[in-house]
Amino acid sequence: MKPKALVVNGLGIGCHKEIKHAFEEAGAEAEIVHIRRILSGDIDIFGYQILNLSGGFLHGDMLGAGICAANELEHSGIKDKLLEYAGQGNIIYGQCNGFQLLVKTGLLPGINNDYSKQTVTLTHNDVGNYRVDLMVPHMVEHGRKHFAFEGIEFITLACRHGEGKLMFHTPYGLMSGEQGETNRQKVNENHVLLRYVDPYRSYEPTTRLPHNPNGSVDGIAGLVNRNGNIFGHMAHPEVSVHFSRNPTFFRIKDQNRRVGIKSAESSQMYAHDDGYSIFANIVKHVR
Repeated sequence: MKPKALVVNGLGIGCHKEIKHAFEEAGAEAEIVHIRRILSGDIDIFGYQILNLSGGFLHGDMLGAGICAANELEHSGIKDKLLEYAGQGNIIYGQCNGFQLLVKTGLLPGINNDYSKQTVTLTHNDVGNYRVDLMVPHMVEHGRKHFAFEGIEFITLACRHGEGKLMFHTPYGLMSGEQGETNRQKVNENHVLLRYVDPYRSYEPTTRLPHNPNGSVDGIAGLVNRNGNIFGHMAHPEVSVHFSRNPTFFRIKDQNRRVGIKSAESSQMYAHDDGYSIFANIVKHVR
């Protein structure tokens, strides 16, 4: 039986069709479900093994990315249902706006398995505007073994966002202070999934452009809870499912043509790109 993925859409969520395709390409069944059906309880999320929150602009990012939707999840009781869903071993995965939503609801990082309050935030990029970067190098955290990144040490993914800078804050909303530093230490020890890295400096984590598109503290690009089944990042792996969407694809095809490799053969040789591996690993894990 194929694993079943619930792909959330509506209220400004985008990328859902690409996410659906990615899971289907990896061997899962995927269904797009409007977020209102989840908020109203019209859909049984427990009939799916994977719940995906993709990129977009929930509520137009009014008040800040993901904040309005986070309040909806909190006050509708859906946050508690999501925790119950994850407690049964199911997967909750968020990309970009979906990652922002998980952070603003407190579902990530879940320090000490406490999901009751927000402990980190994602705010405006250091450059002060929305950026699109097609090939951003990421490194899986040293010592981190995670099913979605099995066999992956470094991965290049597209990023496109205006509020992707991860920072730490105290319960009073400050971006520094003793509690913020405590959270920072605990997150770095237990909850970092991905970091932005500089390929020209031995793949060291970086907080600077062009390899860190937002200025995230400690180069943190993705987070995971202690159990490993709630995770997310700012990057868009659904953009990198097929190698034909890689900026280097046509250059490689031309190089191959010059040595006698036909176009159809090149397309077959380079069918999938880095992002596909994440979805394939998730489906493999559920199976």
